[in-house]
Amino acid sequence: MSDAANGASAPRVNHIRWIGRLWSEKPWLIAGLFLLTLLSSAVAVTYPYLSKLLLDMIQGLLEKPGIEDPMRQVDRLLLVFVAVGVGGLVASLFPGVRGVTNSIFEHAIRSKYWRKVLGKDYAFFAAFPSGDIVTRLTDDLYDFPKLAWFLCSGIFRAVESISKVAFCLAAMALLDWRLTLFSLIPIPVMIALFYITQDRIYDTFQKNQQAISAINTRLEMSFSGVRIIKAYACEDKYKRFFSDVLRTRWTTEMAVAKLEVVLHLIYQYIDYVAQVGIVFAGGLMAVQGKISIGTFYAFYTYLSMLIYPILDIPQLFVSGKRAFVNIDRLEEMAAFPGPRTPSEPAPIGDIESIDLSGVSFSYGDRPGDALSDVTLRVARGERIGVIGPVGSGKSTLMKTLLGVLPPGKGSVSVNGVDLSTADLASYRAKIGYVPQEALLFSGTLRENVDFGSDEPGDELFVTSIAAAQLEDELASFSGGQDTIVGQRGVSISGGQKQRMAIARAIARRPQFLLFDDITASLDAANEERLMRRLDELYSGLGFVIVSHRLSTLQYVDKVLYLDGGKVLGFGTHDELLALPWYRSFIEEHMGSASQA
Repeated sequence: MSDAANGASAPRVNHIRWIGRLWSEKPWLIAGLFLLTLLSSAVAVTYPYLSKLLLDMIQGLLEKPGIEDPMRQVDRLLLVFVAVGVGGLVASLFPGVRGVTNSIFEHAIRSKYWRKVLGKDYAFFAAFPSGDIVTRLTDDLYDFPKLAWFLCSGIFRAVESISKVAFCLAAMALLDWRLTLFSLIPIPVMIALFYITQDRIYDTFQKNQQAISAINTRLEMSFSGVRIIKAYACEDKYKRFFSDVLRTRWTTEMAVAKLEVVLHLIYQYIDYVAQVGIVFAGGLMAVQGKISIGTFYAFYTYLSMLIYPILDIPQLFVSGKRAFVNIDRLEEMAAFPGPRTPSEPAPIGDIESIDLSGVSFSYGDRPGDALSDVTLRVARGERIGVIGPVGSGKSTLMKTLLGVLPPGKGSVSVNGVDLSTADLASYRAKIGYVPQEALLFSGTLRENVDFGSDEPGDELFVTSIAAAQLEDELASFSGGQDTIVGQRGVSISGGQKQRMAIARAIARRPQFLLFDDITASLDAANEERLMRRLDELYSGLGFVIVSHRLSTLQYVDKVLYLDGGKVLGFGTHDELLALPWYRSFIEEHMGSASQA
């Protein structure tokens, strides 16, 4: 995993401001939660005080039995109990509302950062493995005590605890200020303890999330490469690789568990010691007659109510540190440099020409340039073949034409408009692209073909399947067009996957097609039928096709020869055959030069 993905270059984030911005998107929901929180705390604190009044009233009646109409006082107090009970019924909605709000925030965050990920370019996906991205958008957000839980339940549980402590202390101060001071002793001790351990908490949680990312990355690699693992009988070897990352996660999970247990025990015993001291002091005062039985009962009840809130308040800091790790990991992805986008992108109409002018491109982590000073013009209706040795830059050229790889030097322009200032969406909507390694999504055959079309329909689907020479295979599938292709198209053959990708490209009704080596999926006869069908379907259709088959060159107007990222020849096949090195390459790699 790269340094970026490991958090070495993570941006500095103001976590409080980040949470504030997110909350500002749901102001009424947040305001409602605050009101329910305060109501819940107020109701809880009211019961002991009412009990104190009731006990004192009963004690007074026993000590002074001559008071007139004592039941009237009892009735009034009972009415107050009923009113508080109704308030408690409303406050009981609080946990449910909190749970729903957790899900709302989880969905909002995942959608927001998923859109940011989709806007990144090749460099981002080279720095962040797919398993790591999935972890940041799922495990980092979901359930206790991760980010979405903290943003609502975590914070509002702490707000409830703080408000409950404040209300309890206010009520206790009205009862007896001396005992109240004893109750405050644990709070500064707990805050000091957290301040001392906060860096340890953050580092422990960060290492654990990185370990989870490593597990998911290894899982994704396992499922994607399961055929290779099986073919090489490397199950035991891969099991050892997987055991290494599992062992790392076990270590980090245990570190998190130990840290949480130790902190909880310390907080708990600090509070218990304070509680025992207050019980003795309050009991002594009650025996001495300095406070009433009702006051001592209320004070003891308030003290019992304070245990969990006081323990819960430090948990805000602990779970907050974990949530801050999650925020940093999200912002690390968002802050990763993406493609430059113009403020007012120029829309692209019908494509008349695509021009590369002095284009050079380097992948950064590889020596040398993948493309070096490439100049090329492809006009509407023109067909260009691209050939060259393995690693000569053919696939990089196709991705540059598509606008996926921005040139390091030079420019790519469409109809005279530089792609760096153009609306890429309007440009790519007119391009059909078939990558060298065909990728299908985990849906049906029909869904994969329709994916590229703005207006899918039965006629377009049938036409695209027929043009890609898939009619016979489609008829043989038990589910027909509704056959599930599985993860990355695992349930169909490599050739069928590539022809599905061809059908998907044709279904876009493109003005240009970019074929990155389709000879593996089509024999010469099927390739001829495909080219003939394309002529029938779309007039003026241009394409650039990478090929390792000599027969393909009969369908192109010109041939571009690449070697080491440089253009060594561009012209018709017959013109280039006059060059000895071109003729030698054709005969060595593609068969007899005369076959074209």
